[in-house]
Amino acid sequence: MEVPEYLCLFSGEGEFSVEVKFKDERSVGSRKATAQEITQLVNSETGAFHVAMTFDDHLFEIQKYEIDLVKKKLVISVR
Repeated sequence: MEVPEYLCLFSGEGEFSVEVKFKDERSVGSRKATAQEITQLVNSETGAFHVAMTFDDHLFEIQKYEIDLVKKKLVISVR
């Protein structure tokens, strides 16, 4: 199973801000991303959204993706 790494998905440049919400007190820095980079949340082999992601090589389950097109913001909720 291909699991993306948060820091490798988003370039740090682009019109969207990317924020991660953890269930516990953990945190990770926000990033910037282009709309094209956001499409990487979909597994190219299966066509389904990724249900897990690593953060500094620590695996987390994705609970929700929220995209606000007006505010140009992506929020990834994980546990």
